Order: sequence, then C-alpha cells, then structure tokens
Amino acid sequence: MDTIIFASATELAATIQQRAVSAEAVMTAYLARIAAINPQINAVVQLASDALARARQADQDLAQGIVYGPLHGVPFSVKDVFATVGLASNLDTKMRHRASATGDATVVARLRQAGAILLAKTNCPPNGSGSDPENAIYGRTLNPYQLTHTPGGSSGGEAALIAAGGSPFGLGSDVRGGLRLPAHYCGLAALKPTNGRIPNTGAYNQPGGLTDPRTQIGALARRVDDLSLLLPLIAGPDEHDAGVVPMPWRDPAALSLADLTVAYFSADPASPVTQETNRAVGSAAQALARARVHVESARLNGILADSREIDNFWQDMAGAPGRTIVEFYAQWDDFRTRLLQFMAPYDAILCPVDHHPAPPFRARDPRRFDYTVPFSLAGYPCAVVRVGATPDGLPIGVQIVARPWREDVALALARRLEQEFGGWQPPPL
Repeated sequence: MDTIIFASATELAATIQQRAVSAEAVMTAYLARIAAINPQINAVVQLASDALARARQADQDLAQGIVYGPLHGVPFSVKDVFATVGLASNLDTKMRHRASATGDATVVARLRQAGAILLAKTNCPPNGSGSDPENAIYGRTLNPYQLTHTPGGSSGGEAALIAAGGSPFGLGSDVRGGLRLPAHYCGLAALKPTNGRIPNTGAYNQPGGLTDPRTQIGALARRVDDLSLLLPLIAGPDEHDAGVVPMPWRDPAALSLADLTVAYFSADPASPVTQETNRAVGSAAQALARARVHVESARLNGILADSREIDNFWQDMAGAPGRTIVEFYAQWDDFRTRLLQFMAPYDAILCPVDHHPAPPFRARDPRRFDYTVPFSLAGYPCAVVRVGATPDGLPIGVQIVARPWREDVALALARRLEQEFGGWQPPPL
C-alpha cells in the first residue's frame, strides 16, 4: 500500500492511465490510510461519500478509452473553506447554516474537470484563517512529525493529511502565510501563486478582488513536480473573480538554472532565527550555487519591520479615519515599490519560511508570519520545499520568492533543492 499512498500525484496519474493500477485501488488505499491515521492527527473533517463510486466509474470509462483529463482518477483533498457539492463547510461559525454546498468552488470544479476525484475536506481555524487548525466543532489537528506540535495555519489540516500519506495533493489558501507555514512545518512542497493568478470564487470568507488583495489559493503536495502539474489546471479567469489576470503559465522545465540570479538571506535582525534554520537556508544557497545559479547574499533593509507595521494596520483598520487609510495605502505602495526595485537584478529571493520549525500547539508567537507577510503584501509567487530537519525530526523548509507571474522560476529552484535534499520524508506514524 505504501507504493500508492506515498506516490506523487504525477506518478498516480500515469499509472492509472496506463492501467497499471486502478483508480478504485488507489482510492481504497487512501481511505484505508485515513482510517488509520486520522484518529492520531485529526486532519479530515468530512469524507466524500461518493469517492469510491467515482473511482469505479473512472476505471470503467478508462476501459472504454475515455480519459477525463491529466488527473484521471487521482484523489485530492481540500481545506474546509472550499465549496464542494454535497458537503458542508462548517468552519466553527454561527454565520454558516452548515448546509451542503450546491456548487463547487472554481478550483474544485477545475480539478474535477481534469479528472481528479474529491476524497476529503480538512480541518482549519474558525472562519478559515488563523495560526493553528483548531475549532470548536472538530477540535485540533496535530503535526504528524510530532503530535504535540502544530501543523500550522490556516491550511494545517490539509498539510498534515498530505504529509501523513492521507491524500496525494490538496488545495489551501494563503493570506499571511497560511499555505507556506504548514508546508514548512510538515515538510511539504507548496506554491502560493502571484496574486490574481487563481480565482477565489467559492472560498468562504476569501472573496478575492479589491476587497481581498492578499489572499491567494494555492496547492500543497509531497513533490514539486506535482505543483507544476496542478497549478496550470486551476489558474486563469472564471468570469466571476474580477481580480484574476489572464497571464500565460510558463513551464519550469524550460528554464536554465545557470541563467538565474538569486538573493538570499538566512535571517533578518527584526526576527532572529534558530541556528538550524540559519544553517538550512545557507545549505540551500550553497546547493543552488553548485547548480550554477548565481547566488548573492542580499536583503532589503527593513523588509520585515515595515511589512509588520503594514500588516498590523491592515488587521486593525476597520475604524480608522479616511485620511489614515489613504496614508496606509500609500505606505503599502511604497513598500511594494521598494521591493520591486530590490528585485530588479534578481530572479528570486531565498529566505526562511519561519524563524523556527513547528512549535508546540498554541505556542504564543507574534513573529510567526514575519517571513511570509512581506511577500503576501507584495503579491509575489512563493514556493516552499523541505531541505532538512531538526535532530528530533521536525521538518525545515525554505521559501523561494520570484517576481510577479514567474512561478516557473520559484518551482524550478524548488525542484533543484528537492533533488539535492530529498524533499518530503514520511512521518513516524
């Protein structure tokens, strides 16, 4: 069973279409894995009752030469914020009637159109955003590498399930780091695309557009190649989310690493990191240099402190006077301009995802999103990949930030680091 549950989505898609394994066998293996691990990590909040029937139908159609798409028969999971036909999004809020959705979120619909089969929905904080996946309805989700620690938020239920082999890939959302921290804490690969790349339609409390300029939907997987496969399938306008831009997707495989220049910093004075984190970023920089990437030590002064100020105002500005709000947006624009100018000679930035690996659950940490918020404010694409672990087994990832619309750069560099350091590793469950 391990050859199925720990396979990549890319591998599963190929073996199903080659009829080397049935979609039913794959779905059965994942359902059995969830039954085995969910009592320990509490990641799944609802199973799709029709998953096995859809897998059997996928096999029957494939036998007749009908291929739904590049993900024919491959299971997937989603964070509980996404509307999915037949399943409710509870989210621990009285504002919801907890009725089953009558339509799919755009990204869910697009994955179904590509042939993927919804397996499960996963736990998240109340209303879908927060530091830890815990709520009054479903309780808390635990990190599969250490059950006393958090898998991070807000997409921590999704990350914990995928890391533990309960799903090959899934969807989450990222406002301040809600995809990237869980990927770092759980040793996964993740991509937060450029803001405006993917529609937010059907994601509860995350409308996108002008009212929600920071939130972006992205993917989590055990392997970087899966992200390159998945993201083009869910990207592009849907004639509903007016913030989405029809930008072409570039193939990471078409890049030459020797043509890239990367700025790296392993710490910022405003948010000191652990020695293990410092070493992980330094080792990643050395690995890229060995791959003929031009690597320079460089950092935009004040990037963390300035972004923290903007982020704090954003969260507290409901009652701010009009002039103050205008000044806030001017400050935000100035921050984006300075970062754009800093990036001019570089294709990407390599830096920490957080100042430490996964902390104990509910550990108070006002600096948790220090290294992710700046790039949420800028709207830049960010990839995360595991490059190491602590002596007691907690994963350590790094963050690769590219220029707007250059997800291909972030993914190509992440793939090289995955090749060098091995990427995701099975947890001790």
